[in-house]
Amino acid sequence: MTPLKDVVFGQFSLAIGALFYTFWWLSAFKPGGNTGWTGGLSGILFLFLALFGLGGVGLTIYGIHGLPLPSAWPGSGTLSLTTLIIYFILLFITSKIFGRTPTTELLLIVCWTLLETLALGVLFEAKSLSLLSFLLSALCIGAATLLSFGSYMIYYKIDEETAYILGAIPLLSDGAVSLFMAVSSV
Repeated sequence: MTPLKDVVFGQFSLAIGALFYTFWWLSAFKPGGNTGWTGGLSGILFLFLALFGLGGVGLTIYGIHGLPLPSAWPGSGTLSLTTLIIYFILLFITSKIFGRTPTTELLLIVCWTLLETLALGVLFEAKSLSLLSFLLSALCIGAATLLSFGSYMIYYKIDEETAYILGAIPLLSDGAVSLFMAVSSV
């Protein structure tokens, strides 16, 4: 496959992974369900979310490394370092100032945002996205990131049933963004 196809198929795989992630979340964390996150149906769903999710991340990263970013953008190393700094700033602010218990979701939010931003850049530079698709994708990445971060911040402050539903929404929105970028690139 070409690097461009790797990114596009990676985005499709991420979208499928997000769907399995949503089903896994709904299966494993149902209030009062006590099914556990690796047993039975939850275990099977977790296996598929890992397969498609990690496969999508791997394909997307592999493709990104074979394609140039727009010349006006900083390099991927600079963007990665900036993302790491943003993560630690957000970790400090959310845990020390707002008292939010740190969880891996914050790391997933910032890493997903970086991955999608890099994918967006290389897809646009490769002329695989129109200007309109580029702008809509950028807007969708921003909106999904804010939705995920907002959900992250209020998750432990709301009742269990609402938190259960709220936890699935960012998974679906992230998958929808990846799917939109993939479909817009074909």
